[in-house]
Amino acid sequence: MNDQKFFDLSAKRLSGTITPEEELELTNYLADQPDQNKAFQELERHWNVSGQLRLKYENDPQTAWEKFSQLKSDHEPKTVRWVHFAYRLAAMVILTIGLGFLFREFGKSEPFYYATFEGETKWVVLADSSRIRLNESSLLTIDGDFNEEQRNVKLKGEAFFEIARDETRPFIIQTDKATTRVLGTSFNIKAIEKEPHVEIYVVSGKVSFSTEQAELILTKGMAANFTKESNLLALDTDEYNALAWHSKTLKFDDAPLDKVFADLHEYFNVDIFMANDKIKNCRFTGEFKEPSLNEVLKVISISASVSFTKENNSYTIQGEGCSPAN
Repeated sequence: MNDQKFFDLSAKRLSGTITPEEELELTNYLADQPDQNKAFQELERHWNVSGQLRLKYENDPQTAWEKFSQLKSDHEPKTVRWVHFAYRLAAMVILTIGLGFLFREFGKSEPFYYATFEGETKWVVLADSSRIRLNESSLLTIDGDFNEEQRNVKLKGEAFFEIARDETRPFIIQTDKATTRVLGTSFNIKAIEKEPHVEIYVVSGKVSFSTEQAELILTKGMAANFTKESNLLALDTDEYNALAWHSKTLKFDDAPLDKVFADLHEYFNVDIFMANDKIKNCRFTGEFKEPSLNEVLKVISISASVSFTKENNSYTIQGEGCSPAN
């Protein structure tokens, strides 16, 4: 029995939809493969956690998703092989609270939810043919009146948008206190709750990025950020890697190494420390498609005459560094 079938049968048993024949098949499999009992127990534990959230937040799937996202970081399964399946099980419960099941027509009064967990990305196609790719650990809420007079969604996390053009119905994305309004374009929004900024990068078309106090009009290649604490909007520069998670490409154009290391931290989720403060003054140019961290660091070490050492999930960069640019 392969992993996918094991997951499917486990999900049916836990949801009470398994047939007698399938129950016998799963029981025999677990008897023949006793090591898989631990995997099933992990799936069952996550199912129970998400089920408790369903009972507690039956009228609020968004809160259920947020609570489960917090719980999963404190209860990481020891059998890493089953992490993805465990989170899928939980999502099956949470995303169907009060909605029937995952498939429904738009235009109903209830909102609709798409969620991704750690290590997962997902393409979503909306009723207007717009396409949205959710980055990991993100939540997209589709307004219940979507596809009528306006197209309204909410985002927590990060997503790449390809919006179908419609002159009569703007597409509006609400992220914390910032609002993005478009007619038809492609862009990336990063709106992670624990981070101090909401960031946007425009790939094509024209985008209105605004708060109650101010508005910025952005076109192709432009980037901006909203600072939550001060409620300030500002243009960004050198945001070549805003789409790195989506394009799987890292690009640097005469970038200072502190900026390079910040982008590497974002892409690879590792900590990078500079042993000498002058290292940040060195500059680097390069482009990497489907990069590995070791590959990038080796090229940087040759180009900037630095070296690096690894300890656990952290890297230390050593070298003489460079003088500040004039």
